[in-house]
Amino acid sequence: MRTLTGTKAEALLQRTALQSGLRGIELAAFLSQAKHESWNFTRMLEQRSDASAERMYGRRHSPAKAKELGNVKIGDGARYKGRGYIQLTGRDNYYRAGRALGLDLVNNPNLAAKPEIAAKIAVWYWKNRVVPKVNDFSDVRAVTRPINKGLDQLEKRQAFFLAYVDLLGLESQT
Repeated sequence: MRTLTGTKAEALLQRTALQSGLRGIELAAFLSQAKHESWNFTRMLEQRSDASAERMYGRRHSPAKAKELGNVKIGDGARYKGRGYIQLTGRDNYYRAGRALGLDLVNNPNLAAKPEIAAKIAVWYWKNRVVPKVNDFSDVRAVTRPINKGLDQLEKRQAFFLAYVDLLGLESQT
């Protein structure tokens, strides 16, 4: 299996994606987003302090964002900060992913940072949160929006997508 980074984490995610039926341009889009979100497959935990996560996602400091993420208790912002290949964030996302995968991620959020579980979560998230909102997987903006509403570092995501298109021997539709 060819990878861009040569990491075990990338190979594991690619294998999981292929086993779940992702192929072609969709696979390139999926891997490129995961590569960006996980810092080249090197981080399975959002790189912000618990205090910063609480300010960003907690109900006391950021009530609108907390409500959007289902963070209902004090401490949920830090407890359910981003983990995994797609940086699963928020109590509600942990609950939904856990329920779908038969895991108690609400009471064990660190499970979402384990590569084998993170790979399954990433595929679940992709199929349930990204695929229904995207008509063209070569449209990096459309693919990014369900993962990162702010479209952070869109140019970098585009470059990763094109690198995967090349790696996988695909013709870009962009």
